[in-house]
Amino acid sequence: MGLGGHPAEIEVYEIGSLPITKATKKPTIKKPTIKKPTIKKPTTKKPTTKRSTIKKEVETIDDSDQEKDVEVETLVGEVLNSFIQSTDASIDVYVRDDVEEGSIVFELEGDDAGLVIGRRGETLASIEYLVRLIASKSLGRRANVIIDVEDYKFRRRSTLKSVAEKSASKVEQTGKSISLEPMSPSDRRIIHMALVDYKNVKTQSRGDGVNRKVVIIPVKD
Repeated sequence: MGLGGHPAEIEVYEIGSLPITKATKKPTIKKPTIKKPTIKKPTTKKPTTKRSTIKKEVETIDDSDQEKDVEVETLVGEVLNSFIQSTDASIDVYVRDDVEEGSIVFELEGDDAGLVIGRRGETLASIEYLVRLIASKSLGRRANVIIDVEDYKFRRRSTLKSVAEKSASKVEQTGKSISLEPMSPSDRRIIHMALVDYKNVKTQSRGDGVNRKVVIIPVKD
């Protein structure tokens, strides 16, 4: 994913001729020290939530309305800490006490946290997908997890909703369709949901792969 990276040597053997090598002791990886988060006064209208530091046995500050899956919370915390340590990045991992949309929310903060966002959040989405996949496979059930970087997803959602509403107003005024920039499936969904109640416009996804985009179309009587 463009983070870390170490030289590697690959040896290829014919099937059945794999040499016998002595077992090597697996290096011990120390778990990173997680700093207790400082709760800052929010600059957005997003409700403030307290966070607790990830430990081997996760401790929470307040009881939330929805019960968390402690196994998922613990496993994902370990996977994220292991991943971050392998990149030598200065990033701390926190977990929110409140469940959002039925998912446990993990936040990444630190001097290098911005590196895991990537272009239009693509790297962050990839990390979230891989971590969710690892947890689901390991536990044998669906792991509902959200990974965010200093409220990036909240800000991104607000920006996309604003773009959708302004574009819809322009389509209503001009009667001409507007094509937005190519987006990820999650970003396109935000656009579609933002305009679902608009009666004078409709939305469609067009294109293939990374070039797939949302088109806002006027509804003619």
